[in-house]
This record gives sequence, structure tokens and C-alpha cells, in this order.
Amino acid sequence: MVPLPQILAELIMALGAALLFANVYALVRPRLRGGREPAPQVQARGRVVINMLIGLVVMVWGFASFVAGGSA
Repeated sequence: MVPLPQILAELIMALGAALLFANVYALVRPRLRGGREPAPQVQARGRVVINMLIGLVVMVWGFASFVAGGSA
């Protein structure tokens, strides 16, 4: 059976990664769209970058908890 702290560390790491990569996708999505019409710009670029940083911190925190909990 998997211990609860390990599951929580994995969940925190996955949520942080989801927040990070979803915001990266939202930031680069207008550039990835092809076509002749101009791509719409991201309205709140600062908020997207802040959410990316929060996601990165949460993902690193979850990874550190996962690694530290694995030695017990």
C-alpha cells in the first residue's frame, strides 16, 4: 500500500506541473496558430507569468517532498 505522504507529494507535484504547463500553453498558443489573420494577444501576460512561477514553485516543492519522503 502506498503511504499517504507519498500520494500527497505526487498530487502536489502534478498540480504544480499542470498549472505551469497550462499557463505556458496559454502564453504560446497565439504564436502556434497558423493562418492569415493576426493572432490574438494574451491580455494579462503578467498574470500568466506569475501563475507560471507559482506552478513552478509548487511543482518543485512537490518533487522535493516526494524525494525526501522516499528515503523513509
